[in-house]
Amino acid sequence: MALDDINPGTSYCWYDAAAGKLNKLVGTSENNFGQGRENTEYVNEKWNDPSLPWGVHNDSLTYDDMWEVIQEEITNGWFVPSKSEWSAFGAAFGIDKSNFSRRFGLSDTYWSSSQYNMYDAYFVTFYDGYIGSGYLYSNRYVRLATTF
Repeated sequence: MALDDINPGTSYCWYDAAAGKLNKLVGTSENNFGQGRENTEYVNEKWNDPSLPWGVHNDSLTYDDMWEVIQEEITNGWFVPSKSEWSAFGAAFGIDKSNFSRRFGLSDTYWSSSQYNMYDAYFVTFYDGYIGSGYLYSNRYVRLATTF
C-alpha cells in the first residue's frame, strides 16, 4: 500500500462517464483479493480507448475522475486495491474508526477498483468501519497499492 494518498486532501469521482457502461462486477459476498491489478487494468483500458462512444474522460467540468490522475502510476505498476484487498489491509494492521487518521494517516473513505454494479463501485470507509458502495460520480480519496 502506498504511504500517501494521490494528491492528499483531494477526492475524485470513480469514473462518472462510464456509469452504466462497465460490467466487471463483484458480488457483495465475493472475495476478490488479488484482483485489484486486473480490475485497474480493465478500467484503464476502457478509459484510454478513444473508440468508445462515451469517451475517456468524465463529463464534469468541476472535478476529475481518479483514472485521469493515476495514469503515470498505473504505467509504473501501481493499482487501485480491490474491496477485499482494502479489507485485508485494514484487518492486518488493526485499522478502525478510532485510529485510521491519527495513527495511520488515512483519509476517511477510499475508492476500490471493484464495481458493485454498473453505476456503483465499492469503497472503504474507515470512519464507520465498513465496505460500502456508491455512485461512480461520488467523490472519495484514492490510495494505490503495488506488489513486489
